[in-house]
Amino acid sequence: MSSPLAPKPRPRPPGIYRAARALRRIGLIVFVLTIVFVAILAFSAFQIVKSHPHVGTSSVVLEPNGTVGYVTSISLSNPTFFPIQSFALSFRILNDSGGLLLTDSTPVTTVGAQSSVDVPIAVYLPLSGSDESLLTVDQYLRWDIWGNATYGYLFPVSLGVDTNRSWGAPFDNLTISVGTPMTVGGTLEVPISVAFSNDAGFADVGSLEFTVRSSGGATCATGAYDLNVPANSPYMSTQNVPLAGGCDPSGGTIDAQYLEGGTSIPLPPQAVP
Repeated sequence: MSSPLAPKPRPRPPGIYRAARALRRIGLIVFVLTIVFVAILAFSAFQIVKSHPHVGTSSVVLEPNGTVGYVTSISLSNPTFFPIQSFALSFRILNDSGGLLLTDSTPVTTVGAQSSVDVPIAVYLPLSGSDESLLTVDQYLRWDIWGNATYGYLFPVSLGVDTNRSWGAPFDNLTISVGTPMTVGGTLEVPISVAFSNDAGFADVGSLEFTVRSSGGATCATGAYDLNVPANSPYMSTQNVPLAGGCDPSGGTIDAQYLEGGTSIPLPPQAVP
């Protein structure tokens, strides 16, 4: 009696088939790991949003170059396990009429995993030149702020915010007026009155120099006021100054400048009725 035939072994799949099957398995594993990684990143990014970046104490200072320095900082916390790399903030500031005042940015920094950093912010607003209205007009400035960074080594992140911030002018509603000439002790003098409100976050400490000119440009009178006007305070004063003989200021102009610590800041000219 013959024994049953033994089953033949199943032929081994070709090498190319085995390689393709291995690649499919590896691809599936990579896909699953990617989904998990992205989910962890999304959860981590949400934790950063919940950490609420904190704006530090601000200071407003008149700089020696005639600009106003606005200095503050943002404390950024990263409670996650991934770093925030190449983080930087950029600024664009426009005046109340939409004119561009400046563009600037913070230094590039990295916020390590489970750490926090203070990002310094320092912008310098020009008080003269292209926009002298900052000297004499309270207004709202538009701040366009956007940040760029790389999170989790791979993913670029961008965030933009537009906000309006009130600006207090150091010589708000500046008025320099010329009174009626009079003879005092044999000298022809003219009263000059100055009035304004210092609505800035710093004191006006220095002097306000002025020159009264006729309609033809001749110098009729000159003088100066010593200023020590605290922030958010009004100022009003009148003084008599000698008037050049035969010089009529009617229809002319008053040129003035603010001098502080060696810095000279031209003020908008005033018309004489």
